[in-house]
Amino acid sequence: MGSSWRDQPRGLACAVVAGFFLLTAIAFALAIGAFAAALR
Repeated sequence: MGSSWRDQPRGLACAVVAGFFLLTAIAFALAIGAFAAALR
């Protein structure tokens, strides 16, 4: 195996986008949870 994901910019970019989307989804869920708790 000569090439790994570190040698592929596309794979690295995909991992960064996936991580950013995951963090955004978590932050969005926490924001909705806090908003729902505040409305109660």
